[in-house]
Amino acid sequence: MTASCTASAAYVLAVVDVAVKAGAARARLLQQLGDTDFSTPLARVPMARLIALFNAAVGMTGRADLGLEFGRRVQPGTYSTLGYALMTCDTLADAIALVPHYRRLVFDYGYSDTALTLAGEQVEFAWLVQPGKLPYCVPLAEATLAGWYSFGRWISNAELALSSVHFAHDAPADVAPYSAYFGCPVHFGQARNALLFPRGLLDLPLSQADRSLHLAMREQARAALDQVFGGTGIGQRARQALARLLPKCEASLEAVAAALELAPRTLQRRLRDEGLNFKQVLDSLRRDLALVYLADASLSSLDIALLLGYAEQSSFTRACKDWTGNTPTEYRRRGEGATAQQRPLEHGSS
Repeated sequence: MTASCTASAAYVLAVVDVAVKAGAARARLLQQLGDTDFSTPLARVPMARLIALFNAAVGMTGRADLGLEFGRRVQPGTYSTLGYALMTCDTLADAIALVPHYRRLVFDYGYSDTALTLAGEQVEFAWLVQPGKLPYCVPLAEATLAGWYSFGRWISNAELALSSVHFAHDAPADVAPYSAYFGCPVHFGQARNALLFPRGLLDLPLSQADRSLHLAMREQARAALDQVFGGTGIGQRARQALARLLPKCEASLEAVAAALELAPRTLQRRLRDEGLNFKQVLDSLRRDLALVYLADASLSSLDIALLLGYAEQSSFTRACKDWTGNTPTEYRRRGEGATAQQRPLEHGSS
């Protein structure tokens, strides 16, 4: 399955449900989505159709602030598997830092980006949209920030007192619902769509933090990414199967072959046909995942070793030195400060 500039079915159906509760006709809304098959949990919808859906929903309901209503109804499942991984993080900062790794599960929208900027004791969490690629969608921009705010309050069980909120589009006729929703000044016609808040909020502990469950949710999110965006060759299919088996310490040729419903010798032969062998596939996957995990400060070296299927942390340390020339601690130290001021977090994710 492949996708480009798409949104998850879970997010799209959440928009439909919100609009229906606000008075829109479900059948008319679904017409905006064409022949999308929503029977599979990993279904995708082109971003252009999501934008059309949002605009149609505003027209049907007469609710210019429909994006705020979407924010009020956000749940973990709205953001697919990513939502459950976020809610089990230790702190709000950890949740924000996790987004870039799995952002495409919600939006695979290459014409937008998010960035966390630190300036003294203030933080700006912004959604940046490249002009001219797809139409700028006011309700989508408002739903994105409203969803961030609502979900952040829910996972932290805190009010999240914002300093201000900025929107790039012009002000609506009635701005009162916006200041009431966010509980702070809301400014329109700004350079970017952004939430601004005190830096101390990043340290808020999350009410449902759970290390074991968090690692399991991350693995589910990673497996979903591979299933949606991975290729179809035997090498890619073997990587996908291996990634699910690594945390179980079951990364063997026999286990992968069983997962792909092949005989081990058949798997070996088909890998050879693509110029690969099993060890190459395993080592390449471990290295690629290790570099992603090492960028996440919330994961310890032991956590990463377990996620990669190593029985001992020392085995991961040796492998990391082979891949990068550095131990995990040294590799992370080399990267410290590189993203202190500007951290890209996600592309079009909520």
